[in-house]
Amino acid sequence: MIETRIPGRLLQSDNHLITRSRNDYGRPVHLLKTWARTAGRLRAAKLIALFMDFDGTLAPLQSRPQRVRLPHDVRRALSRLAQNPKVHMWVISGRLRADVQRRVNVDGVECLGLHGWDNGHGALLNLRAFQSLRSARRELRGRLRGLPGVWIEDKAPVFAVHFRDASNIAALKVGTVVRGVVGPLAADLRVQKGLKVWEVLPRAFKGKRAAISALIAKLPPPVLAIYLGDDATDEAGFATLPEGLTVLVGAPRITAARFYLRDPEEVTSFLERIEQAIK
Repeated sequence: MIETRIPGRLLQSDNHLITRSRNDYGRPVHLLKTWARTAGRLRAAKLIALFMDFDGTLAPLQSRPQRVRLPHDVRRALSRLAQNPKVHMWVISGRLRADVQRRVNVDGVECLGLHGWDNGHGALLNLRAFQSLRSARRELRGRLRGLPGVWIEDKAPVFAVHFRDASNIAALKVGTVVRGVVGPLAADLRVQKGLKVWEVLPRAFKGKRAAISALIAKLPPPVLAIYLGDDATDEAGFATLPEGLTVLVGAPRITAARFYLRDPEEVTSFLERIEQAIK
């Protein structure tokens, strides 16, 4: 093993791995097909930092966020891993922190909401960004009203425009309208595209990259970092850990992740294998 310095800390890596730049993304390898090598890294690790998205990663996606439930076998696997002192776990979700905490509900798993900004430490939003969000939300409600399969989720102070049930034509219109409304407010707001959703966020929200870097900085090095996520919003997490175990959940695509798992069921299998490897 060698040790490589990433965001001010030491992360474990294999000497055959090469750091990817944003222009060097590729297709990931199925993680369970390379298990012997992965298990070796897990056994050798002094400390493991496990970062996970929620919707589509730990829990299957649903047409409405309120219908998503954490499967019992996933909760059991997380609970068992939480008993190992060398494993530290976080769920970093686009949901509000209180919402994802209630859905995960596992002692030893810390939850962060709004892509890491809602961290339970009283993060504040300046007045101008708050007013810009309110203005954008009001205008989008008016311009998207009546568009079939499109709805706005209020995650105060931010919001998201969902179009999972919309036609392709309606989906294209949503993107055009969202960008058109937020564009003039770009000094305060930014748009983040996910799976069938556009999120409107303050620029003060630094995203998963900043959240992961800050959490790793609090751990004693060296750390083997693992990140699992299914969405475009998780690419920032993958890119933050070029020498960690980065895992795309879902059909393989061009990504910053090195590995992939097909669905939350395979994620459950991975969590159970981690437990066995580090006993």
